[in-house]
Amino acid sequence: MPSPSRQRGFSLVELVVAMAVTLIISGAIFALVAAGQSSFRREPAISDRQQNIRVGMSLIEQDLYQAGGGLPRFAQTFTNDLDGVGPLGPGGEETDEIELFALSNCPTLSVCRSDGTGVTTLSPLDPCYVLPSMVMLADDQQFGMFWAEQPGGGATQACSAGGGGGGGGGGGGEGGSDGNGHVVLPHGQEKFSNPPGGPGFDPTIMALGRVVRYRIEIGADGVPNLERSETGGIAPPSGGDAWQLVARGVEDLQVSYLDGTAAWDDIPGVTSCAPNCAGPSDTEFDRIIRRVRVRLSARVTQVNLAGETKSAVGNAIRGRLETEVAPRAALMNLQVVGRWQ
Repeated sequence: MPSPSRQRGFSLVELVVAMAVTLIISGAIFALVAAGQSSFRREPAISDRQQNIRVGMSLIEQDLYQAGGGLPRFAQTFTNDLDGVGPLGPGGEETDEIELFALSNCPTLSVCRSDGTGVTTLSPLDPCYVLPSMVMLADDQQFGMFWAEQPGGGATQACSAGGGGGGGGGGGGEGGSDGNGHVVLPHGQEKFSNPPGGPGFDPTIMALGRVVRYRIEIGADGVPNLERSETGGIAPPSGGDAWQLVARGVEDLQVSYLDGTAAWDDIPGVTSCAPNCAGPSDTEFDRIIRRVRVRLSARVTQVNLAGETKSAVGNAIRGRLETEVAPRAALMNLQVVGRWQ
């Protein structure tokens, strides 16, 4: 007769303890795996964010350094009243825009005639004057930025002191046989003029100009982006998009300016020397901007990552970058007239 079996099953208490230990160990393993996955997603996202903000800041620094190059000595390089005109930033304040004026590397040409609707130069237009384009007209103390187009039907205009040469304008708006260059200024397409209301003065030079503008724009996917335009945000007469994407995830742009009074302000202000004034005063020269401070804030575009911070525009992992730039043209021009401080 077989002996009774001595084997027993788990008691209820033992089973509960075993399940609890298993759950604790499984939970710890799951937490480690989840943390690893979050880190795996988080680190590349932070790297992308840093790269985006550095690319955006580097481009802004280059434009700020070149701002005002080729402009008259007494000329405000930056557009006024662009403080807080953009979408809401993470700090709860509206983002700024920045707009500056500069010239391209194309040759500057002497103007021999200007009648408000067209400009004639002493020498032909360089091939880099691909029209339509933005040009700067200036004298010693004031300037304006205007859209320039090719004369209709190849018509041209000769300098009063350069002889005839009526017909046969070449490609890019060149003048006639006397070697003059000629462009027309379409009415109503001026981007910027100082003083306002058209040239308002007799320009002595013409150069290919740039009106560089930065803004924060919310994309169709809801992601804020830093955008740049070389035409002041206005589409060229020939068509095309005025804005180009610089960096994704940049959600804040804050700008401040330092003038000759050693006071930082959110706007650059305006210059007020009357047209053709004999010479701006020290007070008027103090309005010219000496340094520009820019702060960018960027976020990662992925959601639900460890380390997110709350803000007025949602939770995200954020980073900031700040810089100060002295426009080279302002430094050189104000040193020449002995008003650099």
